[in-house]
Amino acid sequence: MKQLKSFILPMIISVLVSSCSTVLNSTKIDYLTSNYCQPTIDYDYSKLEMPNNKIQKQDSILSANLSKHDILISNAIGIETYLAEYLQIKNDTLKKLVLKQKITDRLMLTSIEINALASELDCNGERINKLADFVNAANNKKNKNLTVASVTIGALTTVATVLIKNNNSSNAVGVSGGLLSAGLGALTISPKGKKINLKLQRNLLKNIWYNDNSNMTYPNSIWTIINEKQFSNSGKNDLQESIKNRWLQYNFDGKIDSKTEKLFFDDGGIYTADDLYSRANMLNELQATIRSLEQDLKSLSLRLNVF
Repeated sequence: MKQLKSFILPMIISVLVSSCSTVLNSTKIDYLTSNYCQPTIDYDYSKLEMPNNKIQKQDSILSANLSKHDILISNAIGIETYLAEYLQIKNDTLKKLVLKQKITDRLMLTSIEINALASELDCNGERINKLADFVNAANNKKNKNLTVASVTIGALTTVATVLIKNNNSSNAVGVSGGLLSAGLGALTISPKGKKINLKLQRNLLKNIWYNDNSNMTYPNSIWTIINEKQFSNSGKNDLQESIKNRWLQYNFDGKIDSKTEKLFFDDGGIYTADDLYSRANMLNELQATIRSLEQDLKSLSLRLNVF
């Protein structure tokens, strides 16, 4: 009986100690919680050259040659004045070439901005998903250990009740072993499990959720496009509103409390594996929306090729 106790107690203590350690800490966690996807430099969008004044008859010239959609894109990326001037020139070939180059440069820059932002979102989506997999694997390992311990204790309890001849002692061992086994089994269905502490210095979801780009995380051109209703399929909500509404409905079941809002859209905090998977999905969804803006540039580019 003493030998049985000396085997069971250390095992129970070991399993319970490992199960009670909630927030994971390791070099792997440290590596993945540091935002290696963040740009190494700050971009100063204020230095971009923008045409200062409208030329005469600009609006009517653009309306006669471009769709409303393409005019809005031209406005968002800052080429509407160049375009109107280009369309008015008849004989000055050199000036037309200079203007065409400015238009092409701005289209190329906007495409680079779209791809750069989408790449950062993609990198973060992969990073957070890898964190979620790590936490999930830790939870699975914990549950496996608890299950093994529960089965072992159940088997040892059965043996002990058979070997002990004293009925009172046998009953006590049976009840205690059963309770321990049931307790360990209950720990395997914990809805939360292991967690990690993730602090967010650059939160790309925040600007979308609060509709605020005062920190200039998003380039002006991209921010203008995603806040224009004409660039959404429905035309009722702009892309920023549509993304936020989908997050609210599909990730938070239509409502969100202040604690969860801070966790996802402010400075971060303690995340479960499910929270991390949700965050990764939101980053990937936003990435897809940003990449889709290339379709709007394509529309304008195709139109410009016929001039």
